Amino acid sequence: MEKHFAWFGLKGALVLTMLLSASALVSAAAVPSTARWLCFAAMLMSSVGDIFLMHFNAIERNIPNYFLFGAAFFMLAHLLYTACFSVKIRASGAAYFNGGAVIALIIAAACLVYFLSVCQNKSQLPLALVYLAIITLNCMTVFSYAWSSGIGKPLALVAAVGALSFLASDLIIGFGLLANIHRYDWLIWWLYPIGQALLIAGVGR
Repeated sequence: MEKHFAWFGLKGALVLTMLLSASALVSAAAVPSTARWLCFAAMLMSSVGDIFLMHFNAIERNIPNYFLFGAAFFMLAHLLYTACFSVKIRASGAAYFNGGAVIALIIAAACLVYFLSVCQNKSQLPLALVYLAIITLNCMTVFSYAWSSGIGKPLALVAAVGALSFLASDLIIGFGLLANIHRYDWLIWWLYPIGQALLIAGVGR
């Protein structure tokens, strides 16, 4: 997807992630709410993480651990999304732990078992486990909100699909990092921006 956004001589991924951050900002400014501003902050941190991982020569030359910085910003983004949808859950008065949270835990457990079975790069496993724990918390929160909202709030279901798409893109990165599986890499810049766009839309009012 990113190749379609290679405008003005810039990397398509850079333009796309900036557009996503801009859309989150416009959404928060147009209809201000705590959840929307947290969503914007999450998308902004994602964009910073993207920049660290885009193989800019200046970053790779001057920041030896640039990948860790990128991962840290994405973990922060997931925590901010968790805070965003926690606000939505508290506002609705619904219980946090419900069927949606259970589904997210089952998905995370399946991912954990799979990665442990195929892991070749043991040195990166601790980072991957911490990241999986944080993204699991995010998915639990978004899924919990969608479950408690039901069909009465279709945008909540949109957010759940977005969280799942974001998770899938991260899992593909994990395939490459832990198991040297790269044949699905082309899907990352489809699943990731679609997931982010759906999360932004799914916050609603």
